[in-house]
Formats: sequence, structure tokens, C-alpha cells
Amino acid sequence: MIRVRRPWRYSALFLACVLAACSSALAQTSRSHSAASVAKSVDSGNSKTTLYVGLFNGQAVNVYDAFGTGQPSAQLLDGLFNSTGGIAVGPDRKVYVSTGGGMVVVFQGGGFVPVQRYRFPDQFVPAFPTGIAVDNVGTLYAPLYFDGLVAVYPKGDTQKASLTIPVPSGNAAFAAAVDDQNNVYVEYGLNHHLSPGYIQKCPPNSAQCTDLGITLGAPGSNLVVDSQGNLIACDQLAAQIDVFAPGSTQPRVISQGLVGCGSFALNRAQNTLFVANQAEGGGPAVISVFDYASGNLLKIISDGIPSGDLIFGVALSPSLR
Repeated sequence: MIRVRRPWRYSALFLACVLAACSSALAQTSRSHSAASVAKSVDSGNSKTTLYVGLFNGQAVNVYDAFGTGQPSAQLLDGLFNSTGGIAVGPDRKVYVSTGGGMVVVFQGGGFVPVQRYRFPDQFVPAFPTGIAVDNVGTLYAPLYFDGLVAVYPKGDTQKASLTIPVPSGNAAFAAAVDDQNNVYVEYGLNHHLSPGYIQKCPPNSAQCTDLGITLGAPGSNLVVDSQGNLIACDQLAAQIDVFAPGSTQPRVISQGLVGCGSFALNRAQNTLFVANQAEGGGPAVISVFDYASGNLLKIISDGIPSGDLIFGVALSPSLR
């Protein structure tokens, strides 16, 4: 028997988009990709950093040279429906994209045709993955908004989670991150619009988590831990990036020019932060690029992001780990 759970809180705009995405997904099984004729890899060679930006209405992921001209070089389109807040890159440069069709679609680095799909058959349906993470051995950590948990799938296994990590009852799971010791961090929030967000830390292979005492005005859709153990989160209500030193609940703030920050990514050199700069209710959307150490705004990327679209998901390749 298939059990269906009703969705919890997100923004009103986001929930409306979710319903549209799910309807679209039921009506079709795949979407053709116009980029199939592109033969040259856009993500080849270790010297290049590739930026991925998910567009909800465009049902696509823009592909950029992260430190290039700011012009998108290609798009990932096949089977994506609507990008819903999670893009991650694995150690093998595979690109994982969460979609409104209740899946995570996987592309080979530099490729345009999906090589794998996670459909979450062992979880409640419809599954709704948000701020996903992939660790250094290819394990997928999928926060499932409808289920209020993070489902953990070993590399290559799309059928059964090896572990599920619940968030406190009555909350939704927004984002996950993994540090160098394979501790898992989960960002979650209450089921009211723009209500506070919290973060819990879980030991490797364990669902016994500890709340870190961090409170965000409202949670975002990404979570990152740098090599020094600093935890990076978005406070969407305050429109700022918060950087928490290990054990601290008082952040260093990055906010210059931000009106929102739901999705973001830190490059492997850990000197540049790419932030989806868009207000919670929509409006103009750009990628703001910051010096990670100083918080100074370096540049803005706006090409390829249509007026009225919503950015859901930002990732970089090679990944942080």
C-alpha cells in the first residue's frame, strides 16, 4: 500500500511551484534535451571549475565556467522537470539534481544524458528531495521534505536507504552536509512560513543527532562544512550567509548586496562563495560571488537567468570534497 503524506511548510510561492511540478511529472516521463548535440565536455580537466545553477521555471540547470565570462555554456535539461533546491557534485564529478518529479537525476560530469535516477521507492510518496549532499565516496544524502528525514543511499544503490535520519517531529528537512570525518549535518525548520531554522549534527552512520544550538531566522536550501569545520548556512529571513566556527552559535556574516541566499556553494580552494541572490518571494535573481574570507562581493552573474524565474540549487565542480 502506498502512503502519501501532505507537505509541510515552505514559502507559499514554493509550495505552489511544487504542486505544478508534481502535476507536470505525472503527465510526462521525460523531457528531451536540446543540448544533446553538444559533443564537447563542459567539465573536463581538473583546472576548470564549473558552476551549476538550477532554474525552477526553466526546468533546466545552467552550466557556466565559474571563473569565466559569466555566460552559460550549456544546459542540463533531460528529465529534470523543475529543479527543486538541490544540486550536488560527487567525487567523480557526477552532477546530482533534485527535481519536482520526486527524483534525483544524475548526469555524468560533462554529459547531458542522465545516467542514473533516484526515485526513492522505499520512502513515502511523493518524495520531495531538497538540499542534497554527496560525500567523498559517492553516498547520497537526500533531505526529503515530505518525510521529515534525510535518506542515505550508498553509491550506486537507488532502491533502499542504508539509513534514515529524522528531524524533530513536526519539522521538514531542508538541507544536508557532510564533513571530512563523515559527520552529517541536517538543517530543518518548523512548518510555518519563514519560521526559524535549526541544525543538528549526527555521527557517521548514526541517526542519534545533537542539536547545535544554532537558530536561523528561516532556513535555506543548502548547507556546507569547510575543511576547518566551519558550518555555512543561509538565514533566508535575514538574507545573509552565516559562517559558524566549530562549537559557536554566533556567526560571521556575509551579506553585501544580498536580498536572499537560499542556495550557495563554496569552491574547492575555499576562497570563493557563489550565492543565489533572490528574495524569498521571487523577483530579480542573480548569482553573487564573494571572497569567502573577507565577505567582499567580487562580481555578479546574471546572464542566462530569465526574468521571473526562480533559482533552486547551486553547485560547483570539482566539489569541495
